[in-house]
Formats: sequence, C-alpha cells, structure tokens
Amino acid sequence: MPAFPTHPGPLHWTLPVLLAIAVFLPLISAPLLLDERVLFFEARKFIALDPLAPWQLPLGGSGSWRPLLSYVYWLDSGAPAWASHALNLGLYALLVAGLWRWLCCRLPRTAATVGAALFAAHGAHVANAGWVAGRADLLMTLAVVGALLAWEGRRGLLCVLAACAAVLFKETGVVVVPLLALLALADGEGLRRHGRLFALVACAVLPLFGLSVSLAEVAPSYWPSPTSFDGGALLLLPAFALELIAPLFRPIGLGYAMADLLGALAALVLAAVFVTLARGCARRNTWLLGLGMAAISLLPVLHVLGNDGGQWYLLLPSLGISLSWAALVGDGLPRGGLPRRAQWFALIALFAVFSCWQSLQWRVASQRVEAVVSEARRVSAESGADAVQQPPVQEPRQWPHMGPSFCCGLPYQVLEELPQR
Repeated sequence: MPAFPTHPGPLHWTLPVLLAIAVFLPLISAPLLLDERVLFFEARKFIALDPLAPWQLPLGGSGSWRPLLSYVYWLDSGAPAWASHALNLGLYALLVAGLWRWLCCRLPRTAATVGAALFAAHGAHVANAGWVAGRADLLMTLAVVGALLAWEGRRGLLCVLAACAAVLFKETGVVVVPLLALLALADGEGLRRHGRLFALVACAVLPLFGLSVSLAEVAPSYWPSPTSFDGGALLLLPAFALELIAPLFRPIGLGYAMADLLGALAALVLAAVFVTLARGCARRNTWLLGLGMAAISLLPVLHVLGNDGGQWYLLLPSLGISLSWAALVGDGLPRGGLPRRAQWFALIALFAVFSCWQSLQWRVASQRVEAVVSEARRVSAESGADAVQQPPVQEPRQWPHMGPSFCCGLPYQVLEELPQR
C-alpha cells in the first residue's frame, strides 16, 4: 500500500467539510415528514418502557433490527425540526472529514481533497443530509469509514468495533467484510498479512448480521434472494450507476422531467471523460479499486434501488466512486482545456450547484407534503374520523424522496394519530 502523509493541512480538509455544509444548508429549514416523526416517536416510546428495547425488537425503520440507530433517534427526539436536520448535516460533515482522511492513506492530499469534495457535493446525498429517516445509511457509512481507517492504521480492536457498529446501525453494513477483503487483495498482500484481523471482523460482523435477519419483521422481498429478486431492478442499474459517477440528474425522474433527461445526457458525457482519463491514469489500480468498492456496496441494495428513487442507498457506493475520481487527479485532462486545477474546481462547482438546487427542491417538496398531510388531518378532525384520511398520491417529481408515490413517506402512520412535535 502506498505510504502518503496523513497529517491534516487546514485548507485540504476544511474545503470538503465546508462544501458539505454549504450545499445542503437549505435543508435545515425543511419540516419533519411523517415517517421521521414515527421514528422519533417509536424510539422515545419503547426506550421509555425499557432502555434495552432496541436490542430486543425490530426498531429503527423498515421492520429491521437496528439497535444503535434507535438510540440515536432517541437522543434528539422532541427537539425542534431544525435541530434534527442540523444533526444530520453535522454527521454528514463528519463523514466527509473521515473520508478525506481515508483517501489520504491511499492518495496524495490534493487528490484526496478533490475526491472528498466531489463526495461532499454529490447530488444523490440530498436524501441522507436532508431526510432524518436517511440517518440509517448515514451512520452506517460513517461506521464503515471508521473501519476502513482502522484497517489502514492496523488498529484491530477499533476496526472490529466500527465494523460491528455499521451492522448495528443498518444491516447492509455487512458489506464492510468484503470491502476489507478487497482492500487486502488490492494491496497485493492478500489475506496473509491481515488474516487474523480479517477473521476477527468476519467472526464479529456475520453473526450480528444473521441476528438482524432473524429478528427483522419485513416482507421477504426486502432481502435479496433468487426467489424474491425483481429483475426490473436490473433495468434501473445503469441509471443509478451513471448517477454515482456524475450526479447531475435523478434516475426516477427520467420519464417525467426534461431537466433530468438533459442532466442524464450531460452525465453520459462526463462519464465518458471519467472512463477515458482512466486509460492513461498512472493510478489505474486505485481507480479500479474504487469501482470495485462501489460495485460491492451496491449488491445488498440492488433489488430495492427503485424504492422511491433509492437515493439514500447510494451513499456507501459513492465512497468508492470518490476514490476513483481522486485517482484521476494529477494525471492530466484532455488537451485544449483550462489548466488542470481549474478544471477540477469547475467539476466540483458543477456538482455543488446541482446539489444546492436539489436541496432547495427537497425543502419545497417537503413543505408541500407537510401541507397536504396537515390538510388531511384537519379534514379528518372536522369529520370526526378516528383515522387520518389517506392523502392523494403525488407525482414522482413532487415527492422529496424523489420516488413514485407517498408509499415511503406514509406507510402505516396515516392510519393513526401521532403526537405532534
């Protein structure tokens, strides 16, 4: 493994962190949606009855066993909406800082800064930074980055603890096991040198994943299997893979909005540059490593990518893509363009502008959904009904989760009144 300096330089690590905060700052004023309120209410209710309840029940959303996630929801349960969004944004900034530190272990600091900045301004991360229910993927990815950092530093105990935390935040954190195996193989050391540490991680993580599967109360189709896999998910894979590389559009909006179609065409051009530059890249092995990490991270969620747009599922795979982008820094760009550094800043600015626009769209859509739900509550109260009436289905481009309907935002909580925060 290449030995690059990891001591932080103020300009290098603050640029991606400040960028992460700036592009998603409009999300602070977004209202809490019903699914977010349910998660807070669920955590507060069950932890009040029994502090150990998250370890015994499938809490934390989607009927899955995510004990550490439930405690995090309990921490800011009852806080103002802006405080919960600010916590999400703070966790996202911390993730960007951790990613920069890990990239510095494999690349020069300038390249690491570019990679972390592109990750920070990734358009698909709006769902993680702005949707409190997307905190599961946010915390899981943060734990995975912690495991990667501990692996690079040969800190065995920290690596095991971080890997276990990833699964306890969200079950798809189990991909940390093959990710570490891929890193060992990419370094040309196989598992000979890291065999003991890898065995410890696998022996700790895999039983926790098995426990999460046994305790989960979700539909069988939620788990990937030969019998439940929907082949239609494969039709969406190219669009989501393209968005990972060049997040200038929303895959779920391709059939609805001209802006997303134009964005997809621009993304195709940028993806062509991404592949072309790799042909003469001096760090092509690192570029391929990033693609491999992204592919592995996509496997557990491949069958659910179409679920309301699947934006939050792309957070972990985009770690690998940021490594691939960073590997291209310093190896030249097509002739006749701007100076090399200016071109990278232009690319970062392009990502940032699109993400900021997405943040504004998310906030407006959230406010629209909140108004629809509030009206449904008012009508229900005036009619004396015992349950809130089902609000009308919205078009995909109007839903802040960028998905096809209200199904994710209003699963079961519309059937009962919940305390207002």
